[in-house]
Amino acid sequence: MSRAAGSRSASEPGYHRPVSVALLREMFDRVVVAKNADLFEHYYDPDFVMYSDGLSQSFAEFRDSHRNVYATDISYAVEYDEQAWVAAADKVAGRLWITTSRPGEQPTRIEVVLIAAYRNGRIHRIWETTWPSWRNVAALEGY
Repeated sequence: MSRAAGSRSASEPGYHRPVSVALLREMFDRVVVAKNADLFEHYYDPDFVMYSDGLSQSFAEFRDSHRNVYATDISYAVEYDEQAWVAAADKVAGRLWITTSRPGEQPTRIEVVLIAAYRNGRIHRIWETTWPSWRNVAALEGY
């Protein structure tokens, strides 16, 4: 089977995954739900910055904060608003809910509205707002 002229295989240098809603959802499944901070470098650009509920974090701050929380007994579930996705060449916007839970506590369902900008197939920027703010959720106190 031949590839189209100018296309590259994922194993070739210079290959960039196309930006898509599916790629963002894959990241949520493989990183957040699985609590796998080892995949941050795979999905996030080294120059990544997150802007969320009045806080901004660099790649290292974001990764390390998630590692701290992932090391606890927290669990995550993600639901998507299938009617709210918008995708452009290098950005994806959408609405989702992340439910956090820990043993002995009531789960907290957090609504997230976000824009993810990509560079070279990895998340370069995230702008998001959440309700309730994740910054006030007991299960995320170690963040």
